[in-house]
Amino acid sequence: MLFVVLALIYLPRKGPHPDTYKMSDPWTHEPILWAAEEPQDHGHGGHDSHGVTIGGGASGKW
Repeated sequence: MLFVVLALIYLPRKGPHPDTYKMSDPWTHEPILWAAEEPQDHGHGGHDSHGVTIGGGASGKW
């Protein structure tokens, strides 16, 4: 019974929540640069000299 009373007191409370962003509102944050791939070493190797790549690529090496 005590747990039910405490749950009824605690659960309805919500913390502060920021307003939902609307497209008509101005953007107030710094831009974030997202890249599709990790940077790779483009040395002077031949066709078969693959350096260490992070995450593989479209070749199926994951």
